Amino acid sequence: MRKEFKYIKNVPIELLLPHEQIQSHIVNYWDDMYINKSFIPAVAVSDQKMIIDGHHRVEMCKKNGIKIINVCQFEYLNPKLILKGGKNIIKNEIIFNAEIGKLYTSKTTKHYMVDEGELKEIFEYQKKYSLF
Repeated sequence: MRKEFKYIKNVPIELLLPHEQIQSHIVNYWDDMYINKSFIPAVAVSDQKMIIDGHHRVEMCKKNGIKIINVCQFEYLNPKLILKGGKNIIKNEIIFNAEIGKLYTSKTTKHYMVDEGELKEIFEYQKKYSLF
């Protein structure tokens, strides 16, 4: 199978577009992980620099003055990238709303990749790579 994403180092977080709101208790979880020097997985982003998964990790970075992170970049309109979540939400709508700053409620969407006939959560790819 060909690699479905690129691991990109040293991406300024100011370039990343959120598409969902955050929950402070989840940001606090990642903050504790950072303070304890635990492994923190890279953030998943689209080729449009929209955050696919990792909104809370990005917010934790902002809270701690971290401006550069590593990401796993996926081609968002790739048919192997599957979107599940809110009723009748489509990928182009998510991109458009992110670009105009219209955020969905936290945890509205979940993304998967078709990998050798199986659906794998995007996080399965991210957790192999470090945020820093």
